[in-house]
Amino acid sequence: MARHLFIVSRQSPDLYAYLSQEFSSEPDVTVILDRRQHERGAGEPEAAGLAERRQGDRRVKTEIGTQLSALGYAFVRID
Repeated sequence: MARHLFIVSRQSPDLYAYLSQEFSSEPDVTVILDRRQHERGAGEPEAAGLAERRQGDRRVKTEIGTQLSALGYAFVRID
């Protein structure tokens, strides 16, 4: 069974409250608040080997970041 995840921007606490309430009875839907403090910049040090491991999911992170900025939330299907 696929699960669904709403990631809500920190700037949208009302939306987070609404979605949490709306989907509280849905066992396959989880609503979370975006925990990122900021995007990692090019100048920040990386742990050895960590940069290569993250390359595969970089596109997904970009799409989620775009959705968070534009909509205030991102919706992700987890298989």
